[in-house]
Amino acid sequence: MKSLIVGMGIGELYKSVLTQLNCEVVTVDSNPSKNADFGTVEAALETHKHFDTVNICTPNFTHYNLTVLVAPYSDIVFVEKPGFKNSTDWEFVHNQFPNTRIMMVKNNMWRDNIFEMQMLAANSTEIDIKWIRKNCIPNPGSWFTNKEYAYGGVSRDLVPHLLSLYIAMNADWHNSTADVVDSQQRWKLDEIDSTEYGVVDYNGIYDVDDYSQLKYDEKWHIQANWRDLTKEESCVTFTKNKELLKTIDLGWCPENAYLNMIKTAIDNKENDIFWKDQFKQDFWIHQQIENL
Repeated sequence: MKSLIVGMGIGELYKSVLTQLNCEVVTVDSNPSKNADFGTVEAALETHKHFDTVNICTPNFTHYNLTVLVAPYSDIVFVEKPGFKNSTDWEFVHNQFPNTRIMMVKNNMWRDNIFEMQMLAANSTEIDIKWIRKNCIPNPGSWFTNKEYAYGGVSRDLVPHLLSLYIAMNADWHNSTADVVDSQQRWKLDEIDSTEYGVVDYNGIYDVDDYSQLKYDEKWHIQANWRDLTKEESCVTFTKNKELLKTIDLGWCPENAYLNMIKTAIDNKENDIFWKDQFKQDFWIHQQIENL
């Protein structure tokens, strides 16, 4: 089993997971300090010709072109959230490469305790899925906060994770239409004097949402916030008729969830039903974040 990782930021996590799965790992990063095997994807493909899996872990605006580049040489391509710019691009690439399995990374739905969440959700009248950061705007002024490159802010960074949990807990997700769609830019670049998640570039651009929420029926409330200043709250809260059933903390997703996701995809490589379902999930998530 040979795997390619493009982008050695979060790519280091995938390297650890793929090594545990006994894969031969080949890495690409244009930054020499990352000590990757290759500086370009073209060089890696010229040497290795074909990969069983590819993980694209680069900035959002590069995902589409890299997927098009590697798809002819790959069995499975994992694309980090938020996938592509829109659902139209996602559908086009799938149609263009029907022999390649393409999945947006949805690691949170492969947590070991997802079955417990499903059982609690079935018994709840209200479920709050939230990822609220106290002061964690990623590298303000960089590509993260430039809509041209990121396509959006927290709606592209954190909301896809929360929507994947919504899909995992709600069997009727594919019939869902949001009753409330709210996305705001609450901060300006010159108002951010510090951040716990990257250096502020005051010569850069900040034109993306930093707060987003979606509500489905009266039962589901999804909320993401990069900069609350008062609290950190990453959890799923289950309530039945105003009585708290349980709160499950999310925190950073366990490495084992990534392992479960990749192993399941590999085991189901020839399972067309599995991949049709993955496309439906990914397409739907793209549609939801397009509205934010």
